Amino acid sequence: MPRSRELGISSESLRGWYRKAKADRGQGTPGELSSAEREELTRLRRENREQQQTIEILKKATAFFVKENDR
Repeated sequence: MPRSRELGISSESLRGWYRKAKADRGQGTPGELSSAEREELTRLRRENREQQQTIEILKKATAFFVKENDR
């Protein structure tokens, strides 16, 4: 097996790639996410953030229209 120096990369990079490959095969440490799971988590967090922003906008719009309706 080639060493990281022979490949022209740092040993940390090689170690990280190895750990990710193991996790993707389901052989990682307990609780370690696979690449697909990490991508899904990132997507879900982005969706959650967007939904929270939408909720805040709708709350402000509702308050505005209630205030306008009371006039």
